[in-house]
Amino acid sequence: MDSVLLSESYQARTSELQLQLLQIKHRFADAIWRSFIFIVLIGVPLSLSRSLSTGWLPIYWLHLGYGAFLIAIALRCRSITLPVKSALLMFTFWLIGLPGICTFGMASPGIWWLVVSCLVALVLYSGRVAVIFAALTFLALSLTAVAFAYGWLKLQVDANVYLVQPSSWATYLIVNSMMFFVVMKAMLSYNEASKVTAKHQFRQWIDDLPLGVLVRDKSGQPYYQNHTATSMLGSMLQPAATDHPQLVISGTQQPYPLEKMPGMRALRGETCIVDDMEIINNGQRRQLQAWGRPGFNAAGELAFGIASFQDITERKRLDQLKNQFVSTVSHELRTPLTAIRGSLGLILGNALGEPPPQMLAMLQTANQNSQRLLNIVNDILDLQKIEANQMDYQFQHTDLSQLLQKAVQELTSYANEHQVSFRVTVTAKDPTLTADPDRLMQVLANLLSNAAKFSPAGSSILLHLDQVKDDQLRLTVTDQGAGIPDAFKQRIFQPFSQFDAADNRSRGGTGLGLTITKAIVEKHRGQIRYVNATEQGSSFIVDLPKQQQKMSPPAAS
Repeated sequence: MDSVLLSESYQARTSELQLQLLQIKHRFADAIWRSFIFIVLIGVPLSLSRSLSTGWLPIYWLHLGYGAFLIAIALRCRSITLPVKSALLMFTFWLIGLPGICTFGMASPGIWWLVVSCLVALVLYSGRVAVIFAALTFLALSLTAVAFAYGWLKLQVDANVYLVQPSSWATYLIVNSMMFFVVMKAMLSYNEASKVTAKHQFRQWIDDLPLGVLVRDKSGQPYYQNHTATSMLGSMLQPAATDHPQLVISGTQQPYPLEKMPGMRALRGETCIVDDMEIINNGQRRQLQAWGRPGFNAAGELAFGIASFQDITERKRLDQLKNQFVSTVSHELRTPLTAIRGSLGLILGNALGEPPPQMLAMLQTANQNSQRLLNIVNDILDLQKIEANQMDYQFQHTDLSQLLQKAVQELTSYANEHQVSFRVTVTAKDPTLTADPDRLMQVLANLLSNAAKFSPAGSSILLHLDQVKDDQLRLTVTDQGAGIPDAFKQRIFQPFSQFDAADNRSRGGTGLGLTITKAIVEKHRGQIRYVNATEQGSSFIVDLPKQQQKMSPPAAS
């Protein structure tokens, strides 16, 4: 059904395009026919005066009869079909041009009539017809030149006598003015036809996109919107309409601020993505994602604000189902894993007696892998909480240097497994800040474990805590590993990103650690970035403000 409606829509638009192009051709032909009235009323009397005063060719008397015919056609051109008046127009151009060339050769303005007929053919017919007329014009001029060169055609009068006649120059100027008018009118008509065709193609590309597109002009008024935008937002091109749906902030009844709309932000030169917008239409709420991008004119000046909208309600619903599934499965996995680890801990603690050496090795392997699996489950749960904005934070005054020493102590055994060591230097005068110590401990654990995991045996990991500003601390973690490829740096903080999947499988990890770390740092209003180390390896730099602007209450779980 949709394909049938789409086909009918295309057919309707094609018919509309053909009608518009037909109207452009009609207007062009009518304008030229009306200009013939001016030519006849001035040119024919001049021709007759030359005929009477000089006794030149009797063919000038034909001008009177054909002039009357031209006026009759010009007065009724709107009621004549386009093929008829186009054919008569081409015939008139050649009827005026060809005899003049045969009579006066290159001194005749008839050359202009033949050349301009090619341009007229381009507008009224097609490029192929214009090429045919161009070939005929070249052939006619060539044959005329040969005829004059071999004496088959001769000037009927002395050219000097012809040139001293004021009426000859007046006719020449009138004809040139007529040709100038035809050329300009042809260019304008061809340009108009090109614009109409381009608009038709643009509508095929944009109008039926499943993405809503709304363009505002420099004054902020709606300039264009496609069909999807109209169905989603109502007709913004008709401000008086009362059927506009209501745009609100997600999860509230508050109207979405006009100055924060993507199109308005684009008019300020911003490129933005908005996903906190909902639309209420007939009592139904739909989630929208919108993009804003500035548009520029030919002079490079900001002229338009382009906004596109997409209904992501279904995607949000599926994401919510996915998150619920992941959360449920992760919780269900963590409960038995905790019990398994507790049981293994009791056995390894000799609560049931000292196990045999062979059994001890297997129990230790089981304990290590259960801890690894529990860490994976915890990472997935943390990521799900971050995406749902349900991560709990307890901000308090924290000594970051003590927290750093504690993290190093807890990860010493892990570093020993990888045969690396930690070296800590603290140059910050006041290492205290307002933060959630547990979450920062999670950040330190992720950074230090990654550095240990990817560092060569026998190397040292440098930890430097500095105070770059009075209100900002900087932690730098530098390893001596292989570093990170440039192509991967743009995705390093994305979930499940691992630049060498095979290597990470052997070393372990989910690719979530840096994603969680970045989210925690940004929740503290800080920044984390990666840079290449001076000689070899990687450096992660974490900048944290010493004070939070506002203590955030714990999020509801």
